Amino acid sequence: MPLVPTALASAMEAMAPTDQEPTAIQNFADAWETYFKDASVMGAPTVPGSLAGAKSAMIGAMTGLSTAGAAAISAGITAFWGVVAGASASIWPGTLAAIPAPGIGGVAAAITPVFAANTAGKLEIGPAMQAIAAAIHPTQLGGIANFPPPPGGLGPQPIL
Repeated sequence: MPLVPTALASAMEAMAPTDQEPTAIQNFADAWETYFKDASVMGAPTVPGSLAGAKSAMIGAMTGLSTAGAAAISAGITAFWGVVAGASASIWPGTLAAIPAPGIGGVAAAITPVFAANTAGKLEIGPAMQAIAAAIHPTQLGGIANFPPPPGGLGPQPIL
């Protein structure tokens, strides 16, 4: 199953409300892992448990979430992809490396206006999380998993 924004929205909607930054970061990282575990290469999802290092990097990079918001989320997603890039062989067996989605640098710019619109519109949690997921999801598309080149291998394949 490929990455889908509804999976991210549902996982974020299920996050328990908290005013504690470490808990909020953990909740977001859990939601992100739920979303990303379905990232597939040639129809194969991630190996169960293989995203632990990427999730840990995300948590470490999101310090300041309570004040930096979109920038902290962007930093977390970038850190997550950084680990995925180097650990791809354990995530999708047979890969040599992964190239992150080219849009990951645009996460903060994509979600900042959504945060403002959600607040101004006084949206309920469901529609608010759907809007955030719809803004983040396109920034996650276009990653590449590199396999050995043909004729012995498959060459670059999209991460869906």
